[in-house]
Amino acid sequence: MPLSKKNILIVNEDKSQLEALITMLHPMRDKWTIHSADSSNEALEQLEIQPVDIVIVDFNINESPNGTLLSEIKKSQPGAIRFIYSDRNDAENSMEYVMLAHQFIHKPCSSDGLINAIKRSLTLKNIFLNENVAKAITSIDELPSMPDLYIKLEKELRSEEASIHKIGKLISEDLGMTAGILKLVNSSFFGLYATISSPEKAVALLGTDTIKGLVLGMHLFESNKNRGIDFSIDELGEHCQYTGLMARMIAKAEGGDNDAAENAFLSGFLHDIGKLILATSFPLEYAEILNNVRSENMPIKDVEKDIFGFTHAEVGAYLLALWGFDESVVEAVYCHHDLPQSTTSGLTPAVIVHVANTFEHELHLRNEEYAPHVLNADWLEQNGFADKLLHWLEICGEQVEQQEA
Repeated sequence: MPLSKKNILIVNEDKSQLEALITMLHPMRDKWTIHSADSSNEALEQLEIQPVDIVIVDFNINESPNGTLLSEIKKSQPGAIRFIYSDRNDAENSMEYVMLAHQFIHKPCSSDGLINAIKRSLTLKNIFLNENVAKAITSIDELPSMPDLYIKLEKELRSEEASIHKIGKLISEDLGMTAGILKLVNSSFFGLYATISSPEKAVALLGTDTIKGLVLGMHLFESNKNRGIDFSIDELGEHCQYTGLMARMIAKAEGGDNDAAENAFLSGFLHDIGKLILATSFPLEYAEILNNVRSENMPIKDVEKDIFGFTHAEVGAYLLALWGFDESVVEAVYCHHDLPQSTTSGLTPAVIVHVANTFEHELHLRNEEYAPHVLNADWLEQNGFADKLLHWLEICGEQVEQQEA
């Protein structure tokens, strides 16, 4: 039985832009049905007739960015993923849009870029439509900002003249970031046969996605070091680095190519980003969570769920999805404590990060008061991974010893 087509509604008062967007999606006509409206009223009329999976609304559809149409769409079809099509680069950093729009598309965009954004959002639908997490994000006074270097990298990558040389040059302008990236890249976990002495070589070996993730993660850890948080930012950063490096090693051990290895590393490096965001945004509540974790010996995700109604894994995944990270990375962050939530099969970053995270806690016991991280043993056995665990643990342990020697 063939899968039913997805319904996409595009709303834009500029008929030339409307037609251009429809043309961009033409390659997906066998899988998607494209609907269009050139006014708010027409859009609402269509929404009364049929359900839609994606709505793409021009930023200026209501003549001012007051979100009226998006609010109505949210009420009438809460299961639809809402896009804002905008030429305002600051739109994605504005809190007022996080509850109204799940994704942002910047003008001008390419056909491939638009199609990939929609595909990614359909894959991540269960994350985007988590209302509890969305409400939590909007209650944060100031979302973690993208570092200037990350924004410059994004801009360079969108350029038709983008090159590894230019990207490496951008990174080299930030001495702290350059030092941090080169230190990680030259660790024994990466298994490179020659010392990497320049950002340009790092980009060539690791790829731009991994470099962007490093820039973002290092920025967030460094910028929050002096906050009054009830745990060590340095230890959390070290845990994330080791988890990423172990994930990379497991991917390599299973024959993964360079892209697979770096995707695993990036997923592991960013897996606890939600913990950092919650601790800095809700310090009193998170201090209570950590106190309960220590006194009751409960897993942190369970205490977070009791107090917040959601976990750091969900918050981290939501923000990474909002920021446009690859869906496999987002799913790995989302599922790193709970593999049964995964919607994909095989040796995915989600599986690798779940295992690497557990191994890292076993090999580096940082706090005996915390409950142990337990593998989803039944799920791993049912999916054919149980026999591999001992080998994975051995190679990770050997590299930890070598790294610390």
